[in-house]
Amino acid sequence: MPEFFDDAIAYMGFGPTDTEALRAFRPRVEPHYGALVDHFYACIAAHPAAVAVITGGPAQVERLKVTLRDWLVSGLGGPHDQAFYDRRARVGRVHVRIGLPQHYMFTAINVMRVDLRLLVDEAYADDPGARSRVSIALDRWLDLELTIMLHTYREDSDDRLDRQARLAAIGQLAASIAHELRNPLGVMESSVYLLRRRTHEDAWFAKHLDRIKGQIDASGAIIAGLLEMARDRAPSPERVSARRLVLEALEGAQVPPHVEVVTRGIDEGEAPTVQADVSLIVRALINLIENACKAHAGSPGRVEIDVLPGEHGCVDFVVRDDGPGFDVEVLPRAFEPLVTTRATGVGLGLALVRRVAERHGGLAWARNRPAGGAEVFMRLPGGA
Repeated sequence: MPEFFDDAIAYMGFGPTDTEALRAFRPRVEPHYGALVDHFYACIAAHPAAVAVITGGPAQVERLKVTLRDWLVSGLGGPHDQAFYDRRARVGRVHVRIGLPQHYMFTAINVMRVDLRLLVDEAYADDPGARSRVSIALDRWLDLELTIMLHTYREDSDDRLDRQARLAAIGQLAASIAHELRNPLGVMESSVYLLRRRTHEDAWFAKHLDRIKGQIDASGAIIAGLLEMARDRAPSPERVSARRLVLEALEGAQVPPHVEVVTRGIDEGEAPTVQADVSLIVRALINLIENACKAHAGSPGRVEIDVLPGEHGCVDFVVRDDGPGFDVEVLPRAFEPLVTTRATGVGLGLALVRRVAERHGGLAWARNRPAGGAEVFMRLPGGA
């Protein structure tokens, strides 16, 4: 188990006797699972800010009730080991991903603590010793739950600080390199222009000049990416249609003829609006579209761009391809700067996408598609 969790268990004094006490108590709780779960979500429904996190309506609430019941069963039954920690950590990371404020963790645990304490008092009214043992075990268990949940928020905060430090270092280096390279690249581009005027009738020379010009343009794009990484310009969001953003990105993206691009969710009058800095989001979408096109490595393929309603009133921009997908070892680090699997890639595109999304108060993540290929999500605040 993680060192912090071992330390928490030792500090709280949680041990096998606590697990035994909780297991002995669990049959007393079983008849009350439904009431406990219903009261928990009634408390959430009474607070607009809390219920706003649940965007799937009554159907989602019913699914969450099943999950909470399972949480009670496994928490009271144990064992409180590595598997217990892994399950709880996954739940905590979902809370982080959907943007649930961490102070709700304290409130939620306290609601369950009060209700379970009442059951302890009722079940062991005639046995003060057992009541004391179960009460102590209950508090230690719920404190462990809270410890794991809050640690997932700490992980996210540490990751953000690490990324900011790396980006700051990259930014300083990028600004210096970009400044030094722009002048020689400008000279080369001028020379290519002059040579082309002298050799325009020679196909062999023209072919190689085109290659040189292509590499100059590629170098310029890398410099532009490095400079964008170096800047920390705050976005100037405005209410804008997702249709406009996607169409401008398609106009600016280099889509090879062998790749078919399909869009959904941007029909005239039906596309949602978002709060976005147009230039930044269009640039991010261009990166996603071009990355998806490059995934086909010159073979015929299909890129899909979907605009979908996201959680908490947000809007999801999803770009999918039917290429080989992300390498399983690279996927967890896909949005880190300078991480790439392509021989000619630099690894700035997805890093810029995530940085732009986070500047807007949004998120970016990626996963492999079950049928093959990859899909990358960029979630932005809705414009309503």
